[in-house]
Amino acid sequence: MENNDKAEEKGRRWFLSLFSAADKNETKPGMVKMLTADGKLVEIDKAVLDAASKKQKSTNKEIYDWMNNPSKENNS
Repeated sequence: MENNDKAEEKGRRWFLSLFSAADKNETKPGMVKMLTADGKLVEIDKAVLDAASKKQKSTNKEIYDWMNNPSKENNS
């Protein structure tokens, strides 16, 4: 019976190690995990994220002027 307990304990440890292995894969320093529009998880450098967030945002009017939209021809 002692062997059965050890086998059960080893099996339980092995099973639980599957979940803890994902926790050991920590991100590298300076890296940030982000989800892309198509659902992929990617790591990007934190400096790239900071630089992108400091850029000036486009206004709705700028986007509307940039678009090729047939309704603009009717309104002009």
